[in-house]
Amino acid sequence: MSIKDTPLTSPSPAPNLPAGDGPGSCARCEGEAGSLSQWRLRFLELAAESALTMLQKITQDTVAERTDPQADGGLAYSRIAKALRLALAQHAKCEEDSYKTIQERAADAAARQAKEAQRAAAIQAGAKAHQKRQVKQAVTLAMDTELTEHDERDYSELYADLLERLDDYDDYSDCGRKPVSEIVEGICKVLGLTFDPALWQDEPWAIAEAEAKAEAEPPAAEWPDTANDDEDEDDPDELYDETGTGPP
Repeated sequence: MSIKDTPLTSPSPAPNLPAGDGPGSCARCEGEAGSLSQWRLRFLELAAESALTMLQKITQDTVAERTDPQADGGLAYSRIAKALRLALAQHAKCEEDSYKTIQERAADAAARQAKEAQRAAAIQAGAKAHQKRQVKQAVTLAMDTELTEHDERDYSELYADLLERLDDYDDYSDCGRKPVSEIVEGICKVLGLTFDPALWQDEPWAIAEAEAKAEAEPPAAEWPDTANDDEDEDDPDELYDETGTGPP
């Protein structure tokens, strides 16, 4: 007999509620879904009863001094007790879920989707903020390298222009989809700065972009072998005699 067919009774039997999509309908009243819910509950109940039986056996053997001296009874008891607690906690959750109406479960699913969307948006916002900081540092380095104390351009004004461009980060980065180097190149061009990739060759983002570019480049094409490439081909000089008049 399989676990699914084990005749165990749920400690909280479902009330006689009408099936359908109306209020009060629950997973236990929905045909196949209800059967699956009942099977999960019976499975967890069987697991909990088995764990309890094992704990009782360990307790009885310990009291009667029938335990193996080399066996760690305390460790076995602790692990089985933990498994029992997990089974009971999961049973309570499944039982609670089984009584939820279709509308309640739909609301739970919508809440989970909203939470995942919020988490994805937070990750994207964090990545864009990180890239924005990288762009700012790269352009600032270009300013520090190119501008001298005798430069006619005012550093503070140029820095203010940089901050203004960073306010339009989404436009420059195409909403965070462009690589750092391309964004830096665009801002340097607008600010009248020289775009010199060598300035940032040791930066983590520059190294990552170089590695990605190398991986994306196709391998060098190899010319196919032809009959003229035969290593065993006769040497043309051997076809002529010493007088140069051709084959003998």
